[in-house]
Order: sequence, then C-alpha cells, then structure tokens
Amino acid sequence: MIDPGTRRKDRAAARAVRYDRWVAKTSRILDVLALIFLIDFMFTRLAPNGPSWWLPALDAISFLIWFAFAVDYLVRLRLSPERGSFVRTHKLDLVMVLLPMLRMLRVVLLLRKSFASIPTERIAGSLISIVIGVVVVGAFLEWRVEYAAPGANITTFGLSLWWAIVTTTTVGYGDTYPVTTTGRFIGSVIMVVGIGLIGTVSATVAAWFVSHKQKLRDDADKADQSATDAQESSDTAAVAKTLTELTAQIEVLAAQQAQLLATIDLLTGQRPGSATLAPDAAQPARTTAAASDR
Repeated sequence: MIDPGTRRKDRAAARAVRYDRWVAKTSRILDVLALIFLIDFMFTRLAPNGPSWWLPALDAISFLIWFAFAVDYLVRLRLSPERGSFVRTHKLDLVMVLLPMLRMLRVVLLLRKSFASIPTERIAGSLISIVIGVVVVGAFLEWRVEYAAPGANITTFGLSLWWAIVTTTTVGYGDTYPVTTTGRFIGSVIMVVGIGLIGTVSATVAAWFVSHKQKLRDDADKADQSATDAQESSDTAAVAKTLTELTAQIEVLAAQQAQLLATIDLLTGQRPGSATLAPDAAQPARTTAAASDR
C-alpha cells in the first residue's frame, strides 16, 4: 500500500514538472504580448482618430492580451505545487492581471532580464541604443500631446526632439517645456532615464575597469599556475627517469648477486666431493700392493 505522504509528494513533483514546462512555453509569448500591449496603448492614446473600426480593434487587442495574462496566471496557480506560496511570491503577476495598465511592467522586467545576460563590454552600446529609442519615442509622444494644447511651445517634432535631448542630458535650457499634465509626466520619465543613463554609464565604466583588472590578475595567476605545473611535471619526469635507472641498476645487481651465489654454491659443493674421491682412487693401489706381497 502506497503511503499517502509519498503520493502527495509524487503529485507535487508532477505538478512542478508541468509548471516548469508551461512557463518555458509561455514566457516568450507573454513577453511579446506585453510589447504588443505597449504599442496598442500608444496607438490608443496618440492616434485615437481613425476609421470606425480603429478603436474597437485596439480595445479587442487589449482585451485579448489581458485574457492571455489571466489564463496564464490561473494555469500557473493550478499547476503550482504550493498555491499559497505561489500567490505570495507572484504578487506582481496578480497585480498585472487586476490592473491591465501595469502589464507594461513586464516590458521593464524583460529589459532587465536582457541586461542581465549582456556582457559588461556590450552594455554601453546597448544603453546608447535604448536611450536613443527612449528619446525619439518620448519626443514623438510629447509632440503629439503638446502641439495642440493651449499655450504650448512644443509645436513641432523638431522642437520636441530638442527638448527631449536637453532633458535627457539633464541640461534643461528652459526654452521649451510641457504645459499639459501628460506632457509633464512624459518629461519626468525622460528625466529619470537621463539620470539613470549617467549613473549607469559611470557604473559600467567603473565595472569595466574592475573586471579588466581582475581579468589581468586571473591571467597572471593562470600563467604562474601553468609554469608551476610545467615545473612540477618536469620534476616528476626527472624523478621517474631516475627511479627507472635505479630500478634497472638494482635488477643488474640482483642478477650479479644470483650468479655469485650460484658460483659459491658450486664451489662449496665440489670440495667434499674431492675428499671422498681420494680413498676410492687409493683403493686399487692397496690391492696391487697386497697382491705383490703374496
């Protein structure tokens, strides 16, 4: 009979396997859907005027993306071995389902995961590309929000691009500035991006110097270790050669010793034999003498 505890563990292990498979299959799809939602949101806010089917289509896309996120959360909750722990450790996923606007946070998480896999030497180039994209997109959004506002001074895309550049670099001449709430929010985002750019570039340069210095140390240590290993290998070979020569000499000495022992045994065996042969040789002489006396 199977123990109930063992059966529960087996079920939990099977659910964990299915959970990992589901996450592996859907993570990339959800990342793409988050990017599509961001584009859909931008079109909804910046280009609301269009054919009669335009806004309903954007709303339908947004709803389908929300439905996909909701299904993903429910499936992972069902497959999780410990559902209470899943809810506690995946609060952000639940919030993104309850508040569709926060699904754009997945884009931020996607960028963070991408940065984690980028080597230090390539981060600077990636940052430049991202900042250029943020500046251009921010300028476009600012222009669309501000150009028709009362009292606006950002009325062309060129002025908006200039404003985005001086805002990102934290210069801020003050000749152009947003007058709407949405425009000021976009400006705040670009300011944060600019401050983060300066801090990240400084940290990246410092990290590059530290990693480069550490790499030089590691290379020097590897070279020293290689030289030490080569010396030890050479010493080992020399010792092995010496032992081989000594072994050969010992074998020669052992053979010579065996020959000497054989010679000694031969000599010690011949002496008693010669003593016994003398009486035997004298016996015929005595017999001849006795016969002559008779």
